[in-house]
Amino acid sequence: MRNVERALIQDLERHFRRMTELLYDTRVPAHVLDEEVVPFLAEDVTFTDPWQRGSGRETYRRGAAGFHCMFSFDFDIFQLNVQLDEGHQRGRAIVDGTMNLKQLRWLYTYPLRTILVYDFTLVGNRPLVHAHEEMWSLGDMIDAIPGVGRFYTSVFRRAFSYGFLAASALCRRARGRFSNH
Repeated sequence: MRNVERALIQDLERHFRRMTELLYDTRVPAHVLDEEVVPFLAEDVTFTDPWQRGSGRETYRRGAAGFHCMFSFDFDIFQLNVQLDEGHQRGRAIVDGTMNLKQLRWLYTYPLRTILVYDFTLVGNRPLVHAHEEMWSLGDMIDAIPGVGRFYTSVFRRAFSYGFLAASALCRRARGRFSNH
């Protein structure tokens, strides 16, 4: 990788780290999102998570401001990577971390392992985000529920695994009988 490309990727990684820190810390006021995030959104930007999908810069802006009003959370980044296509026109930033949901912080902070994907194009060296996807696992959600998580991890998953292996063995046996004839 050439030094110019390496420097561009490092700048983009800093940019997407900052963007994630702003979007995923509800202490950040809406006017800061408007100033530091919205200018980097394409008019046709989409936001997708397991429960919803919306599109358009204004919809995204209102949704982000609403989340910052209604919920309490922050985000711990574990890994962040930016890759560019060969022509350096398009790229993808992937952020792996934990969203710390703090609605009932006096009782419990709910850790939700989350992967974020930002698909973008470059206008000069400036990223323009066309898609932002937030991914998290239903299994991780269940596992993080106090009291329920232990049962889910140690009983349900183990029992389901044994059941799946038994069903697999039956399937293999049945297929073996039918394939010989």
